Amino acid sequence: MLEAALIAQVIFWLVVLGVFLASGQASLLHPSTVYLVFHGLVFVVRPLLVHFLDFNSIWTYIGFQPDESAMIKTLAVTSVALAVFVGVNLFAGRVLNVFPPGQPDSLSPLQSKALVITGCLLLPLMAFSIIRTASGHAGGERAANGIYIMTTSTGYINDAQFMVAPLLCAWLLMTRFHWLNALPVTIYVGYRTWCGLSRFTIITFLLAIVMSYCWYHRKKWPPLTAILAAIPVLMLFNTLGHNREYLQNYFKGYGASALQLDAGLSRFEKFRARTDTQDFANYDYLTFILALVPERTHTYTYGVQYLQLFTEPIPRILWRGKPAGAPVETFDISAYGNFIGLTFSLPGDGWCSGGWIGLVITMAIVGGVLGTFHRWFWNHINNPMAAMFYISAMAMILQWYRDGGISISKFIMWNWLPLFIWMGVTWLLGERFLPGNTIILRPGDKLRLIEHKS
Repeated sequence: MLEAALIAQVIFWLVVLGVFLASGQASLLHPSTVYLVFHGLVFVVRPLLVHFLDFNSIWTYIGFQPDESAMIKTLAVTSVALAVFVGVNLFAGRVLNVFPPGQPDSLSPLQSKALVITGCLLLPLMAFSIIRTASGHAGGERAANGIYIMTTSTGYINDAQFMVAPLLCAWLLMTRFHWLNALPVTIYVGYRTWCGLSRFTIITFLLAIVMSYCWYHRKKWPPLTAILAAIPVLMLFNTLGHNREYLQNYFKGYGASALQLDAGLSRFEKFRARTDTQDFANYDYLTFILALVPERTHTYTYGVQYLQLFTEPIPRILWRGKPAGAPVETFDISAYGNFIGLTFSLPGDGWCSGGWIGLVITMAIVGGVLGTFHRWFWNHINNPMAAMFYISAMAMILQWYRDGGISISKFIMWNWLPLFIWMGVTWLLGERFLPGNTIILRPGDKLRLIEHKS
């Protein structure tokens, strides 16, 4: 039965992919493109590896061994999630997605000047964030439910460095992707690699660059060079997953010895050791969640996890007793197994909210919101600022699909904040209407407007 379900999972994904491509809406800039890639990796390829190549490191880590019916149920849940999301997303985002002829509007001199000023204003905060993180002053600890909380600093300082990415993308548009921009891009990626933490920022940053390039050059799909460049990026992502301090150790002379950790293993064992990791194992996590909720938890979350949107912005240094995670907790998933560092995924978050009903509602809402955003983008296709807001969000929604919950709001905040500041500085520098003299008219008075021509 399981093998038949795995085959059906592959066929269903291909059918949905075919419908998406035939819809006339498909492009790299569509939210469903990212979700189809995510679903294909974690809910199609990963189950095949788990079953046929005995990828079981996640089961060992959690302390859980599913039976065949649990795995089949996970395949069914993810297929329903895929159908609902793509269907609603296509319906809500339907638009004439045809690039107008010619290049998009370039940044005006006023926008360019405002971008430089914005960068100068934010540079001290971003530099302080980088220095403080690198010096080890951004410490924290794990709460009882496995959530990492900061104890010696605040996220408003530690994460301010993430504003570098959207500013660099805007700079690329302003300079029309001049080849000299390879230097600051390399420096930023090198720093993120050296830091090791928040590996996803490397992928989201480079994906934002590719999307920006496609928008600027009127391409719906990335060039072959960008696809080929994704291979070493994924290899780097996997390497940092095994050793977050890989680059630091390499410069300290430990790189060669680190590469020999798998010495003595067969070729297949080396392959499994490098690929059977937590990077794309949402299928495993979701199988564990579905086995617990609601059979062992005896309840759902009913969406109360989203109340964290109101408590998360309050710095812990101002609220010592701030809950670790959602302020209202109906159950603790970590009480049933080792779930530290693992994620629910968007389908898993929907299931925890209310089973099949919660799954459908969550996927429909997210699909509808992102579809409406997609339609707005194409209706403002020539506006560089609108493009930057949309692209910076699309580049990081992979993390929303992977994590579920409210974590996406924190990433969007740091990617949109410099764009809002840039927009505000542009408004301040530009021409605008200001209140002048006030004239009070009595009832019955008439006002005549006269055009004066010199």
